[in-house]
Amino acid sequence: MNNLSLRYNFACFSAMFLWAFGFPAAEVLLESWGSLTLVFFRFFITILILIPFWLFMEGVKIIQKAPIYKSIIIGFIGWGLGANLLIVGQKLSDPVTTAICAAMMPIFGAIVELIYDRRKMSFNILIGISLALVGGYLATGVQFSDGQFGLGAIICIMAVILFAWGTRASTKGLSNLTYLGQSALTMTGGTIASLVFCLVSLIFGLSETKVGNFDYYHIILLLIFVLVSQTISQTIWIFGSGKLGVLLASLHSNGLPFYVMLIIRFFFGGSWNWMQALGAFIVGLGVIVAQIRK
Repeated sequence: MNNLSLRYNFACFSAMFLWAFGFPAAEVLLESWGSLTLVFFRFFITILILIPFWLFMEGVKIIQKAPIYKSIIIGFIGWGLGANLLIVGQKLSDPVTTAICAAMMPIFGAIVELIYDRRKMSFNILIGISLALVGGYLATGVQFSDGQFGLGAIICIMAVILFAWGTRASTKGLSNLTYLGQSALTMTGGTIASLVFCLVSLIFGLSETKVGNFDYYHIILLLIFVLVSQTISQTIWIFGSGKLGVLLASLHSNGLPFYVMLIIRFFFGGSWNWMQALGAFIVGLGVIVAQIRK
């Protein structure tokens, strides 16, 4: 890898590590918050920060040249629909099934690049994907036999496919925007999608739209869940994946369960899991092997 490749790989790693902070925070928040409300709140606060910051950095006139409609559609489908389907899928299955489905991200990243970019699958890339899949499975710390592979699993897989497509569409489809503009506008689409899910849930009297606690402790958790785990993480992810491509970037996502374990271990007094650590090492090896050039 050259210095630029290291920079973009570090960006994708950092994005996944920061995203991991949201999982233990969400576990506490969901005790009082409805899942759909929490997802909407996450998107909404993100655009309240990103859009003004984007306009401040690049000037208000940039909005005149931006493909707003296209960006919102991409964000609506890829990020908003994906995030809400993942929540629904987990509700219909269990966290184990969700983790197993999420570990399939490199497969869908490869498929997306095969379809849209005619990516040639070299031997190194195939080995790298295989290592990332094995490592991702070990990093989840779960067994396939513990999952419930029904409708919930299908919905989770749909969400992961949308994330892979959304990554490619946000970076390649909006290449005339900077990564900051790509993040700001696609997150707007995600906000609209989340609002639709909340409204449908309210109209049909479904659950998951409760507004939870707003005490000091929960505000800190919300800041972690929104600012660290989405606003900053998503922007860095778009930056890194835009240069590496969705296939290579998606390999980094399989280290996520290990990062969650690491955060819980050092911040919440959780236990260390050597199997997950081994899985993360194998994922890292897969990332390196996939980018070896002859």
